[in-house]
Amino acid sequence: MGCAFYWAHNDGMSGHIWLSERDVRALVDEMLVQAVPWPLERLEGDSSVAVDELEAMLETAEPQPKVMPDAKLWLDWLRFLEGAAANGGLLVRP
Repeated sequence: MGCAFYWAHNDGMSGHIWLSERDVRALVDEMLVQAVPWPLERLEGDSSVAVDELEAMLETAEPQPKVMPDAKLWLDWLRFLEGAAANGGLLVRP
């Protein structure tokens, strides 16, 4: 099962992604290796991630992945998080 992510303020055309379980796991693993403060427990149910939490994640994250083979997915994820921080936060919908 995958997971959907939405910017808190989005126009319905942009600001949302759906990731497969495999992609979510790869991203979470990369964030753990980089010590990015990702609130893992929020993947289990409808939740949100505040702007200040997103900013803390982005400050810690490095643009090059350490263990994730898909560098493009990692960079796309960071850009998506930047957009979420600029648009009121992130909504998580498993």
